[in-house]
Amino acid sequence: MSLIRAAIPFVLILVSLELLFGAVRKRTVHRLPDSLADLGCAVMSQVLGLTVTAVTIGGYALTVDALATYRSEVAAGPAAWVVVFLLVDLGQYLVHRLSHRVSLLWACHAVHHSSEEFNYAVGLRNSSFHGLLIWVFFLPLAAAGVPWRMVAACYGLNVLYQFWLHTRLIGRLGPLEAVLNTPSHHRVHHGTDARYLDRNFGGVLIVWDRMFGTFSREEEEPRYGILTPLGSWNPVWANFQGLTLIAAAWKRAPNMQGRLRAIFGPPEALGCAGPAAVPTVPSRRVALYAAAHLGLAIAVTLGIVMPSSIPGLLRLGAGALVLATLGAVGGLLDGRQWARSWESVRLVGIITAGLLLPSETPVRLGIVLVGVMSIFWLTREARVLASPPAGRPVPVRNG
Repeated sequence: MSLIRAAIPFVLILVSLELLFGAVRKRTVHRLPDSLADLGCAVMSQVLGLTVTAVTIGGYALTVDALATYRSEVAAGPAAWVVVFLLVDLGQYLVHRLSHRVSLLWACHAVHHSSEEFNYAVGLRNSSFHGLLIWVFFLPLAAAGVPWRMVAACYGLNVLYQFWLHTRLIGRLGPLEAVLNTPSHHRVHHGTDARYLDRNFGGVLIVWDRMFGTFSREEEEPRYGILTPLGSWNPVWANFQGLTLIAAAWKRAPNMQGRLRAIFGPPEALGCAGPAAVPTVPSRRVALYAAAHLGLAIAVTLGIVMPSSIPGLLRLGAGALVLATLGAVGGLLDGRQWARSWESVRLVGIITAGLLLPSETPVRLGIVLVGVMSIFWLTREARVLASPPAGRPVPVRNG
């Protein structure tokens, strides 16, 4: 996971270049609320990823140790690295394919597909829970004696490679299209068009799709998203929507067979497909407020996940604050009535935490000022919503 965090500057450079080239070509490649939701999902996955990483790597390492008496560990030579990289890429293809055909796996993986845009911000839109489910599919490598560090490094490289595929600004790449996964191939994978559904599952190589009959060439740019639209900018809801659909299907099922089908059957068995929907577009004031607090949440998240001497209890509290921020910001972007009350409670908590910090803490005054200024903004925003300009009725959305 440190490999992925080390690539943060590379990620920021690609996002900046995409925005620049989009402007040069006069193409809108990002929508602010959607990109905020993407970043919110990335932050949530990093905060919860500390637990996910402990479970996945810990479980894999324990399996290697448990089987150590039956075989020797694979020597990490150049040839071994190539073989393990190819096996991890094949494993990624199989897991990815299953994640589109098994409801429980899809409920998590759908987070990544839930945006109706396709850009490098979407490349950051990852599930917080998917890793808890998919690591078991790589245990055959543990049984073969492959050290967890080799698998983690190869999987990290695989994930990093896939990031650059999330763009509409790169066309076909000639002969490379026959072997590698490319932006053109991956656009197909994110498409909701009937001919593009469940296609192009490859990670680095596209040869697995060609071998197993899941390849499709991009004929025209797809429509992006999922068949059961998210209809929200809230990153927390994005991570739970699929699970709520499973819970609803479980409740409707007449017997245990139906309940098991709700969990392990194909996603379409949930019977929840619907027409495309676009969530309400927030005002620019709300979007900028959300962007500011999301930026602070990102800064706190970097402090949590990066190696440091921060006490564990403080990390836990900071992580809880970040998750509360994501929920509140997402609710504000969606225009939910409850979000303003939730945000008020969160801001009071921030101010209280700032006042309780030791007086010599460098950021103490800044925390209090942010909380006070945000409460002032929230109060003013409530007045604006309550008193719309004459001739401009404001629709009321129930939260």
